[in-house]
Formats: sequence, C-alpha cells, structure tokens
Amino acid sequence: MLEALFDLIPKIPKHRRYWFVRTNAGAYYNDFISGNFIGVGWNNITLDSLKDNIPLSDKVEEKYPKERKNYVARQINIIINEMKKGDVVLIPSYNSTYIHFGIIEDEMVYEEEIPNEIEDIENNSHLTFNYEGMCPYKKRRKVNWIKERKKEMLDPQLYRIIYSQQTISNVDKYADFIDKALYDFFIKNDVCHLILHVRKKGDIKGSHLVTFMSDLLSLTELNKMDDEEVNLKVSVQSPGTIELLGAVPVIVISTFLLIGILGGKAKFLGAEINTPGLLGRILEFKKNKQIHSLLKKIDNVQEARVGENADNLNVHLPQSLETIMRQLEQSNTSGTNNDQP
Repeated sequence: MLEALFDLIPKIPKHRRYWFVRTNAGAYYNDFISGNFIGVGWNNITLDSLKDNIPLSDKVEEKYPKERKNYVARQINIIINEMKKGDVVLIPSYNSTYIHFGIIEDEMVYEEEIPNEIEDIENNSHLTFNYEGMCPYKKRRKVNWIKERKKEMLDPQLYRIIYSQQTISNVDKYADFIDKALYDFFIKNDVCHLILHVRKKGDIKGSHLVTFMSDLLSLTELNKMDDEEVNLKVSVQSPGTIELLGAVPVIVISTFLLIGILGGKAKFLGAEINTPGLLGRILEFKKNKQIHSLLKKIDNVQEARVGENADNLNVHLPQSLETIMRQLEQSNTSGTNNDQP
C-alpha cells in the first residue's frame, strides 16, 4: 500500500523552469485563462520571418524602430526558444489580487489568427467594447491552468515577482516558494516535502509551536537511517506553514505516523476527516506492519501532546494528501469491483 501511495505523490521535474508573464495590467488575464494560453505582442515579427539568419534584434529595429530592440528581442526569444513543455507560468489579475499558475503544455510556440480590428484597436476605438479583454498577441504558448491563489495567501517572498515590469520574467530563484504554492505534498530532487498548514489566527504560543516541531522531528527519528537528514522550515504568520523535508520513505512514513496519532481528528484543508472511506483508509494504514510497529514506540504522553498542539495551532494536513488517499480509496474500490464475477 505504501508503494501505491509513493506512485501518487506529485513529482516535480528537476530541470523545470518558472516564468512570470504580465497580462497588460490584468486586461488579458481572463482571456489567457479561458483560452489556455500566454502570449507576447510585436505581431509584425512573425514566426516565418525568423527562419533566416538575420539577428532578431535587427528585425525588431526594422519593424519597431521606437522600441528597445534588445529588450523586445529578448522577450520574443523567451517565448519561442526558452520556454519548454512542463515549465510553470504565473500570471497576475488586475492589481495582482489573484495569481494563476499553469503548466506549459506544448514544446512549440504557435501563431493565432487575430482579427484586424483587434490588432489595430487604437484606430478602431468604436469597437473596443466588442473586443474588450481579448488579447491581440499572435505568438502564443499553450498552457494548462491548474490553480488560482489570492495574493494574500502566498508567501510574501513571491510579492517581489509581481513588481517586475518585463513582459516575461524568469523567476527560477523563487522556485521553492512557487512549488509550495502549487503543492503541499510532493517530491523534488529525491526529497519529499510535507507542508502542514497552521490556520490559527492571532498570536501563537511559542511553547505550542516549538513542542509540536520537536515532536514532528522525533517521529522522523523512528524510521530514518543514521545518515538521513530531515529538515524543518517554518513560515508562520498566523496563518502559515510548517514544512518537513527529507528522504522520501522517511517523510511518507512520518506523515502516516502523524495521521495515525491524530486518527479521526486529522484535518485537511477542507474539513475534518468524516467520510467512512477516509477513516477506513487511515485504519488500514495504521494496520500496516511497519506503521503499526512504529506507532507502538510512541508513548501516550507524546501522542496526546501531538494531538493537543495540532489543535492549539489548528494544523491542517496537506490537501494533496487527502486527494491521494481518495485516489487510493477509489482504486481499491475499483479493484474490488473488478474482482466480482
């Protein structure tokens, strides 16, 4: 069963890159999302025109003499050559109230047919209402949009991205924060990351937080090898997160030790576990020989303390974990049904 769970944990590609793409002050935000794309302008520089050996900056100077040729050439080059299938894209809404995250779906850039009225909308202002919010950019990349987050719910480190004035910015240096905004239980570079959500509002008592973190680390000590390192990262602004990261088997088993301790009181981002299927899945994990033997090593005092501090901090388990457990539940049910004559 643990092996089946490993297969369902999201794996982030090692060489994935990250891009922030502006939406003309939010004007094209909805069109990008509904059309499943991102794009850049400078339509007079077509894909066909780039097939010769003339430098792109020279083409920009010819077609757009008033533009900064190196800047424009750089933006066009990014969407054509640097963006790859599987890269992450972030786009902002008006006032950056929301940030939408997506994954580039295709290796190739494409050109969209655009009505002449949209391309020359400045000289067709009477048509503005008809085409309001419609993006005039021809050069595009297909994107699968996967999550929208309110800016206020993101790590403050990501606020720096929003103030970039470039059409497309590379934001690889914020990869750790972006990954955590997208996933709360994942594997990257052979390291497993478990994100616990601290939802307590207002002041947090240091004794509750420090003791809970200490107990988390002690859970990992039960099942790790001598040379395996486990780290904790805390970003608690009420609400905030506690991140446990280390070797994949250690973090996965520690996760289910934690669920085993919390039992039916375990909470995901949605609500407390209250469906027979999920409760049954927890009981099934607790019966696993490896989990069961480790749970026996935890004394009653520590078990009670973990549960109490989880309540004090209003700790929620990863929503990704709930999704995984439901997938396991469905696959188990499906397998049972397939066994029927």
